[in-house]
Amino acid sequence: MKVRPECLSCLFERAVFEANLVLDSDEAKIRFLKELLRYAAEHFSPEITPARIGTARERILKRISGSEDPYRELKSESNATALKLLELAERAYEQSGDKIRTLLLITAAGNSMEYGVRGHEFKITEFADEFDKLLRAPLSGNVDEVIDAIRQASRILYLTDNAGEIVFDLFFIKKLLEMDKKVVISPKTSPILNDATVDDVRMLAPFDPEIVPSGSHIGLSLDEADEGILSILWDEEYLVISKGMGNYEMISEFEEKIKGRLIYILRAKCLPVAASLGVKQRELVAILR
Repeated sequence: MKVRPECLSCLFERAVFEANLVLDSDEAKIRFLKELLRYAAEHFSPEITPARIGTARERILKRISGSEDPYRELKSESNATALKLLELAERAYEQSGDKIRTLLLITAAGNSMEYGVRGHEFKITEFADEFDKLLRAPLSGNVDEVIDAIRQASRILYLTDNAGEIVFDLFFIKKLLEMDKKVVISPKTSPILNDATVDDVRMLAPFDPEIVPSGSHIGLSLDEADEGILSILWDEEYLVISKGMGNYEMISEFEEKIKGRLIYILRAKCLPVAASLGVKQRELVAILR
C-alpha cells in the first residue's frame, strides 16, 4: 500500500504524540520534528509505504530520546488491560456456535489497541466497554473463505502486531494448536512502536511458543527480514496470518507472491487503509487474498 497525501499529516500527528511521550524539553521535541521533516521532504513520495516512513520516524525518535523502547510503559499497560479482558474473550468463545469466526472477531477487536492513529481514538480506561461491543460487531471481508482456509491449513505463520493485542493473538494461537496445527509466531525482534516483541510473547504465552522474529521494521520488510522468517513466508505449506495495519501496508506490496494463502486480520483504523481494503473506517476485517 502506497502513501496517500493525508498520511503525511498523520505521520506528524503521531510524531507530536511521541515527542510528548518521551522527550522532556521543547528543544528536543523541535529537533526531532525538524529531523523528521527533513526526512519526509526527501522521501515522502507516491512510491513509499506509510510503514516505511513510519519506521524512519521511530528510529529518529530512538536516537534523539536515547530510549530503545519509547512505548515501554504504554505497552505494559496495554498487556495488563488485555489480560483483564481475556476472560471476556474466553466466555465469548465458549458460548459461540462458530468458534473460528469468534476467534477472528476477538483478535480483530484486539487490533484496536493502538495509539496515535489519526481518526482512531484509543482510551485504555474505556477499552473494556468498547471490546465488549466489538465482540458483537460484524466482520468485513470474505470471512467464510478465511474460515475455510484456517480449517484446511496444517501450518500457519502468524505475524503479530501490537502489545495488548498480543494477549488475544496468543489465545487464538492456543486454540489453533488445540486443532493440531503447527503455528510459528513472528513478533518483532526488538521494540518498534507499540508492537509486541519476542519478550512479550515469551512472557505472555500460556504454552511453549515456536518463535521466528520478523525484524524491527513496522510491518514485514523483505529488505530487513532475515532468512529464518523469509524461508517460512515463501514456503507454500504455510498459511500466513498477517495482523494489523503495518503488516498490511508492507505485505500488500508483494502479496501476489503468496496469493491464496494470505489472511489479513485488522481493524481499519485510518481512512487510507480502509480505502485500500475497500471497507469502511473502523470496521473489523478478515480477508483472504
